[in-house]
Amino acid sequence: MKILPWFLMAMAPFALAAPVAEDFDVRLAIEAPADASLLQLKLPADVYRAVRHADLRDVRIFNAAGEAVPMARLPRPTETQALRVERPLVALPARAAAVRDGVTVHASGAASVRVEVDGAAPVTMTALPGYLLEVKDFDATIDALTLVWPETTPFEAAVSVQASDDLQQWRSVAHRTALLSLGEGEARIVQDRVALPAVRARYLRIDWVGTPPPVSLQRAVLLNQRRAAAVVREWVELTGQVDAKNIDFSSPGLFPVDALRLVPVSDSDVISARVASRAAVSGRWQWRARTVGYRLQQAGGMDEGEATTIALTRDPLWRVTLDADAAVAPRLALGWTPESVAFVARGAGPYTLAVGHASAASVWQAPGQVVPGFGTDRAAALVSARVLSGGAPVAAAPREPAPWQAGSHWWLWGALLLGVGVLGAMARGLWREMAVSKSSPPE
Repeated sequence: MKILPWFLMAMAPFALAAPVAEDFDVRLAIEAPADASLLQLKLPADVYRAVRHADLRDVRIFNAAGEAVPMARLPRPTETQALRVERPLVALPARAAAVRDGVTVHASGAASVRVEVDGAAPVTMTALPGYLLEVKDFDATIDALTLVWPETTPFEAAVSVQASDDLQQWRSVAHRTALLSLGEGEARIVQDRVALPAVRARYLRIDWVGTPPPVSLQRAVLLNQRRAAAVVREWVELTGQVDAKNIDFSSPGLFPVDALRLVPVSDSDVISARVASRAAVSGRWQWRARTVGYRLQQAGGMDEGEATTIALTRDPLWRVTLDADAAVAPRLALGWTPESVAFVARGAGPYTLAVGHASAASVWQAPGQVVPGFGTDRAAALVSARVLSGGAPVAAAPREPAPWQAGSHWWLWGALLLGVGVLGAMARGLWREMAVSKSSPPE
């Protein structure tokens, strides 16, 4: 037992060493232009079959010298991507404030003006400064503004926003939108966003509504919520194991599933069911959707059920619970969208995509760390590359077998007995050392 600590210390440098391409289960060649510096590729089905971890930590891209290059996963094509451009605000003189009886008072320099009209009660008018923003080189609709002020003074106020193309004709695009900055530290709450109805204009004017707060607006960030066109999903169809009204399925990979479809076997059938999934045998079933699958012969041909969208999951174990008994168990089709990866062509090619490692640590970076200016109109351009598939389909990575799969119970019992045996051997060795130390005479 005394040699164990020394053995662990000797093996530590090897355990901490970064894995090389040969340490991964699957290695796929990447076809890319030789003169490109920033490349983008889509992960094929082979990657999701071979990967061992749901967060894709065991994915690497190596150059010809065997060095791992920087890489980042890009936002999904159907996710909202914000275009952000920052612009300075120009402070305007205090605007005219209207009072009753059609009298208008122009405040110039003074903080407030006291007005009396035909013996009526006096009215106190507060000067309301505004800000002007010129929209330049922003070839998109403005869906929101984020306002920036340097002061940390707590306040609560409201602003209105007007838009114009010529500084003469103005139209209101936001009315009495709340701004606030309250609290301190972790309890601080800031509301600095003004939603706009897809505005296209050359100028925007921002005015305080009511008494201005003790802050000065300095900059505004223009935002456009761009949504990329949805891409065609790929599908993997599974055959399940029937247990009463439950049908259990095991996916051959950790696919990023965001849609599912029940597929009846016969040409005239309608099946309704609940669908759940889980990441491992020891995990709890998570409800995913209620769906109806059908195949109906119509005059125009065969009518099949549409896909049901779900929250993205990489769970490999699925369960369909039928609302009523079915003559023949349906199949389950899982829909997924290939993820895009950007990487830096550091070093010489060819480049290799390596997948599948039991203990690899994640090296993924944020998109902005790999693609300069990512998410802005100044983002660096990406050149397309593609992963070359091998001659034979990639086998699924070793995973914890599902309870309904043959031999899984024996595997679980064997692992449990092995663990008990190891603990017993360690306890026996420790007891022996303690007995020897007690029987040894003191020096």
